[in-house]
Amino acid sequence: MNHYPESFFERRDSLVGFSNSLLKHYGVTPFHPTCEAVDKVLEGHRKICVFLFDGAGKYNLSLYPRTNRFLLAHAFHTIQSTNPPTTVAATTAFLTAKWPCETGWLGWSLYMEKLGYPVDVFPNRNSLTEEKVPSGEKSYMETYCPKVMLDTLLQQVGVKAKLSYVAPVGGEGAPKSIREMGIQATHFFQEEGGEFLYSYSTLPDHDLHHHGVKSPWAWHDYRSINRMLRRFAKANPDVLVFTMADHGLIDVTYQDLAAYPALAQCLTRPMCIEGRNATFWVKPEKKEFFATEFRKRFPDFQLFTKEEVLQNGYFGEGTPNAHFEEFIGDFQALACKKTSLLNSLDKPNPHPLKAHHAGGSKEEREVLLGLFLPKKG
Repeated sequence: MNHYPESFFERRDSLVGFSNSLLKHYGVTPFHPTCEAVDKVLEGHRKICVFLFDGAGKYNLSLYPRTNRFLLAHAFHTIQSTNPPTTVAATTAFLTAKWPCETGWLGWSLYMEKLGYPVDVFPNRNSLTEEKVPSGEKSYMETYCPKVMLDTLLQQVGVKAKLSYVAPVGGEGAPKSIREMGIQATHFFQEEGGEFLYSYSTLPDHDLHHHGVKSPWAWHDYRSINRMLRRFAKANPDVLVFTMADHGLIDVTYQDLAAYPALAQCLTRPMCIEGRNATFWVKPEKKEFFATEFRKRFPDFQLFTKEEVLQNGYFGEGTPNAHFEEFIGDFQALACKKTSLLNSLDKPNPHPLKAHHAGGSKEEREVLLGLFLPKKG
């Protein structure tokens, strides 16, 4: 395992570079450098479909070479996820064509100063109590750090674009399976006159988290994905199709910060963002002690100060979101092996998952782009 990235993000061959290529192709001024490999294959194509299978990173696909034979036969280009390589940061980065520092969507759990507690931003719940956060029609994070998505950016220049999410994420009328995901995509292009579609599935991420990176559930997910892609490509010979993930996952073990009371007592707020990419707020007089003791007790992590996070572009580049520094704390701990952090003082009954992401390994960061070219004639 490659435990530590040479840089925190790759500018061009990345999720952000890919989505900026899509913007440029349809006539929208890109926010960041584009992915040159993608730029070339986009030329001359109007109908484009992007299927994103959450957690199906390059490493995870490689664990099932026979089941993923069809998908792997169409492997096109390897790109990098964001830092952290986690769904909140990565899918938001792709769908906005901006880095996490720009969007403010840094990871699963973010501390909201106005609320006085951390929020799990996608399910819109208090991270500690799991109670829903009062927020009206939109989630609290949507109001706090609003974002403009790819479909809106493309629609503004006349492209018939749509974002689709498998249920329950997609709401009423959303596809309920990977098979239905393909059926609805076909309808969009053939019946609705669609030109660009982003179609997202929570699988295999959900099953990898709960059952590990190798399990019957993972095999079933990959089989469904390959079957759907084969059918969709055959039924839509005029559509340029990309397949991708937001990140990969690895099987993990856990260390509890509460097992080291002297360290836990240094904190002024709950640990946030991700267990493999954790942020800490530390009492001013305890910062030196915390850094020394943390590195001694948690050798599987790289610990960065807030100043190093800002100087090194830890969360990407561009103009920082107004709330960015509010979320990043005094220290950031990046997993460089297979350990994930938890703090049972924050949440007495944690439910550790078998596999996780958001760390610094190559397995979590590498995303394989698949490409299905339209048939000529």
